[in-house]
This record gives sequence, structure tokens and C-alpha cells, in this order.
Amino acid sequence: MTKGPSILLAATALFLAACGSPSEKEVASGSYTDPDTGETADYKVTTSADGDEGKVSIKTADGEMSFGGGAAAKLPAGFTPYPGSKMTGGMATTGKDGASGLASFEVEGKAADVIAHFRKQAEGAGMKITSEVSAGDTLMFGAEKTGEGKNGVHVTATQEGGTVTGAVTYGGG
Repeated sequence: MTKGPSILLAATALFLAACGSPSEKEVASGSYTDPDTGETADYKVTTSADGDEGKVSIKTADGEMSFGGGAAAKLPAGFTPYPGSKMTGGMATTGKDGASGLASFEVEGKAADVIAHFRKQAEGAGMKITSEVSAGDTLMFGAEKTGEGKNGVHVTATQEGGTVTGAVTYGGG
């Protein structure tokens, strides 16, 4: 569901303008023509919640994308947050090609423990670790299902004193 950056920019502006709205409401709708392909799609943009939990959703006939505060942060199917973590933001998309997204988090603890938690879940989901990086205070790994290059995760965890901040990015078809 690639509809260009124009919708994302407009949605972000509308999201910021709608901050303070206590319930989901439609803030825009219409048709969009992709300048590269000429394809036209109808869309509806809604906002919901306040502050850290606020989110924007864009829906078309092909799927949906939500982004914003913790309410939009979703982990891939079969994955659970590291114990005690707070989801701080994210993005999730669904469409004919599957689901993808990003969930950011923070937690008191050690980056190595957070990485081990998500690595165990990736391996338990039948994924093979395809890359590992350690750079300063940041640890990362990538994993994918064997033979399914479109179905995988990438996890990053950065140690900042006693706090770990990180993100889980995923895609699947």
C-alpha cells in the first residue's frame, strides 16, 4: 500500500492539529492519485486519544496504517513485550501483502537481556538469526523465516544508563 509521502505529511499535520481530541474523529477523507502510477484510491484519516496515546489512522480499500503513541505500537504476532517495558510509539500497517510495523519501547534493565528476550521469541517463531551487530551501547539483530525473505524482524536495544530504549521492526507476507 504505497500511496506516497503526501498522505503521510497531510496526516501528520492533521494529527498535530487534532491533539486534544478526546475520541476518534474523522479529520479528512477523499481520493488520492499516485503521481507515479496514476492509480487512484479513496482514503479516510481519523485521529484518536490525547498526548502520548494519540494516533492517526489512514484507511483505504487496500489496507490500513496507524501511527502515533503507545496505542499504535504493536509487536508482530507471537511476540510479547520485554517485562516491565513501556511502549512509547509505533506504526502498524495491514494490506493484501500482510502486516508490517514498528514498535518502540523503553524499560529499566540491560540491553543484552532485552535482545535475548526478543531473540528467543524470534527463534521460537521459526526464524533464523541473519545478522547481529554490537556498536557501542547499541545491540541489534535481524531474523527471518527460512525461505521467506519478506517475513522477519529487526530488534534494536540501546543502553542509556539504567534504561534501555529500543524498537522492533517487522514485516510479513
